[in-house]
Amino acid sequence: MAKSPMPDIAWISDTFPLMTSGKLLDQDVLVHSLGCSVWNTFGHEQSFMAMVECPAPGTFGADIRSDSGWFDKAASSPLCLVEFERFDGSVRGQQKLEEKLKNLLEAAQRWGHSPKTLVLSAWSQGLVSAPDTQKLKEICRSGFTSSTGTQVHSMPDVEVIFSRFLFIKNLNTIVLDRVHYEVLM
Repeated sequence: MAKSPMPDIAWISDTFPLMTSGKLLDQDVLVHSLGCSVWNTFGHEQSFMAMVECPAPGTFGADIRSDSGWFDKAASSPLCLVEFERFDGSVRGQQKLEEKLKNLLEAAQRWGHSPKTLVLSAWSQGLVSAPDTQKLKEICRSGFTSSTGTQVHSMPDVEVIFSRFLFIKNLNTIVLDRVHYEVLM
C-alpha cells in the first residue's frame, strides 16, 4: 500500500455519491471530471492546496498539465501530482497510461523533483485486460527521453502509485465498485 493517504471507496461514496449510486452515465468527459474532482477534493482534505490542471514549469512547446497538483500551503511547488485517465484494456489504452506516467515523471523533474508522490490513476468499466504494470515499473526505473530530447529520470525518494478505479456497467449506467492501489516505485 502507498505511504501517502489515498481515497478509498467509502470516502468516495460519501463525498461523490454519484460515482457509487448506480446513476452515473459514462458520457463525454463526465467520469474524468469526477475523477479529477475526487483527487482535488481529497488533496484539500489532506490539508493541501490542490490545483486542477497544474502546469509544469518550463514547458517550451511541450505543455504538461497534471490533472491535480497538491501544494503545501506555504510552498510554491507541489508535493504530489496526479493524472486520471480512462483505460479500456487495449494496446492503445496501455500506451496512453505509459504516456501519462511519462508526463508525471517529466513534470516532477521540471518541478525540481519537489513532488514526492506521483499518482497515475486509471479508470475502467466492465471487464477489461489488466494494465501491464511491469511496463510502467520499467519506465519508472529506467527513465526515458522526452519528445524534446530531455533525459527524464525518477528520483529514489519519489513514490509512484498506480491507482485503478473499477466501475461495473449496469445497462446505461456505471457504478464504482472498488479502488485498487499498487506502488510502482
